[in-house]
Amino acid sequence: QGKQLTPDQLPSQLTGALQALYGHYRQVFENWASRGGSTPPVFIVVCNNTSTSKLVYDFISGFNRENEDGSSTPVPGRLELFRNTDEYGNPFGRPRTLLIDSEQLESGDALDDSFRAAAGPEIEQFKQEVFERGGALADELRSGKDFDDARLLREVMNTVGKAGRLGDSIRCVVSVSMLTEGWDANTVTHVLGVRAFGTQLLCEQVIGRALRRQSYDLNEE
Repeated sequence: QGKQLTPDQLPSQLTGALQALYGHYRQVFENWASRGGSTPPVFIVVCNNTSTSKLVYDFISGFNRENEDGSSTPVPGRLELFRNTDEYGNPFGRPRTLLIDSEQLESGDALDDSFRAAAGPEIEQFKQEVFERGGALADELRSGKDFDDARLLREVMNTVGKAGRLGDSIRCVVSVSMLTEGWDANTVTHVLGVRAFGTQLLCEQVIGRALRRQSYDLNEE
């Protein structure tokens, strides 16, 4: 009706689904933590467009609510394990939730301005992490050669679930498009689709993210 939604105005059907699936994720996460796993289990939300993904991302990870007097008030993310900031709006040292538009990244084009603005703080935080870790990626970033926001986000996405890499702290991925071809993270445990799946194949492709074996080592079975 012409009024822009805020993250705390999401439909109850959506927030209920997020809370319900997150409740099971918490159990899986606690089991992982007790076993001393190297990278956390990953929760994926697949959205229909960038407007929806931004709202869901803010609901999950936290956002700043704009006040009538021009000031802003930090609002912590509703799903505690996925928060990127504390209750005062200060970012954690390592982001836990990633906002990604996989269709843009797979196209090889520069990020859309609106998406770059939405993911701006997250991108800057990852750049700082690149500098702190050092290595070839940091040298490339310092040189400025062929290095842009899309390249950085692609590196984070491609290293989700890989210990010692840029994406190893990610617990939640809020995405647009399918995250299908060319993404081999094998630590996905939960998938929530906030979009229509026109065919059975598309649905199976997304669910396939959570069905990959975490290890191919032989055991007694």
